[in-house]
Amino acid sequence: MQFLTTELAQEMVERTMRILQKNINVMNADGVIIGSGERNRIGQKHDGARLVLTSGDSVEIDQETSLRLEGVRPGINLPICFHEQVVGVIGITGEPEDIRHHAELVKMAAELVLEQSFLLERVQWRQRIESEIVNQLISDSDIGDHQLKNRTAWLGMELDKPRTAIVFQPVPSSEDAVHKMIHAIQYDKNSDDLLGMTFRHELVLLRQPILDHCLKHEAGQLKRTMERAIEGQVLVGVGTVADDISRLPLSFEHARDAIRLGKILGPEEGVYFFESYQLESLFMMAGAAEENRRWTDFYKPLIQEAELTHTLKIYIEEGGDLQRIVDRLYIHRNTLRYRLDKIQTLTGKDPRHVKQLMELYLAQLMSQFD
Repeated sequence: MQFLTTELAQEMVERTMRILQKNINVMNADGVIIGSGERNRIGQKHDGARLVLTSGDSVEIDQETSLRLEGVRPGINLPICFHEQVVGVIGITGEPEDIRHHAELVKMAAELVLEQSFLLERVQWRQRIESEIVNQLISDSDIGDHQLKNRTAWLGMELDKPRTAIVFQPVPSSEDAVHKMIHAIQYDKNSDDLLGMTFRHELVLLRQPILDHCLKHEAGQLKRTMERAIEGQVLVGVGTVADDISRLPLSFEHARDAIRLGKILGPEEGVYFFESYQLESLFMMAGAAEENRRWTDFYKPLIQEAELTHTLKIYIEEGGDLQRIVDRLYIHRNTLRYRLDKIQTLTGKDPRHVKQLMELYLAQLMSQFD
């Protein structure tokens, strides 16, 4: 396995040279320079590195010795070890007596960079596997439950648990934004929660269910953390509880629907629960099933009447409670009665009649989503 890449070697060089004002070279397991403060030396053979690779020990080279070796200048060359294996060599250019006290620190810095890179790669690889599992779970994938459960168990998680799909949508949507969001909350999620990115650049968290008020608080905290990370807006949709994995695609669609409805009907909220929009979702599905939608023609005369449409909206939100309605609209009850009568005149539907109010509400919803 190749541990040292040219990119990683150059990172070691640049990090170390910011601290130590000496040229640094990094050589691979073949003794070839793959990173250097002197770029023209990259690709050259380094005999001093080969001595280190052969012996496993540090090698000091003075001016006289350097003249007898290929591609070598005075300096100290030290083994880069990873998991008790010599994987490369790091060299400091300079007279050995001048740089000897820096040598071990340079070696430790190089090995730390290597360790960090390895751990980051493992985290990223785990994230990719987890994301693949999430996408399979929310998409009615044909992959067998047994295989999915095995892959999830390999990550140290149990699949046979109720979960709720929570969708986070950055505004505007981009792959880079979602990667930042994942990084921001990676260690905030519970150990058995699954996190993944969809091809539409959304972040999906499959979370074990908790009380609604706790979930709203937690979702709000995650939203704020992500918004700080991307320096932008994040919309959150919370789906229904899936008692088993076969219900996760529905929970995911419900979370998406909650965002689609919530950002129009409650734009100030930011965190939308599907259970708060179940009626509206049914209305929208029923309306979308009608090909020509001629049944909403009665509402068209009201569309241009902003005052009346706003009154109808508040009337619905307050459940017909006249006192709360007039308080919100800052109008007299007689004015409210006049407006309700005007709505009935224009549409033929009386808002004070429950069935006709439902028809008005459905038509209003369809007009908002056209």
